[in-house]
Parts: sequence; C-alpha cells; structure tokens
Amino acid sequence: MTIRWFTDRDRQDMRDAQEERRVLDELELKYATEASVEVTAEQIRLIENLQIDPYRRS
Repeated sequence: MTIRWFTDRDRQDMRDAQEERRVLDELELKYATEASVEVTAEQIRLIENLQIDPYRRS
C-alpha cells in the first residue's frame, strides 16, 4: 500500500480546485436559468445568494 504525504502546496492546490469548482457550479447554475432550463425554487434561492469573492485567494 502506498502512503501519500501531502505537502502544503498539494493542500493549497486542492483548496484552489475546490474553490474553482464552487465558482463554476455557481456560474453554471446562474446562467442555466437564461437557457430556459427548468429551475426549482431551491435553485432560485441559491442564485440570489451567490457569494463569489474574487479576492478570497489573495
């Protein structure tokens, strides 16, 4: 069995990837409404509360 020890850089890369995925999901959800896709009330509440912070990683 191989044991993988993550470095600080590995952990930062994983956090960056997680943040990028979250932002992408928010943008896809936001623009899916303009493509006449059926959107639930739950999704509309999520869209109204988007919290994209471009300075979060600085």
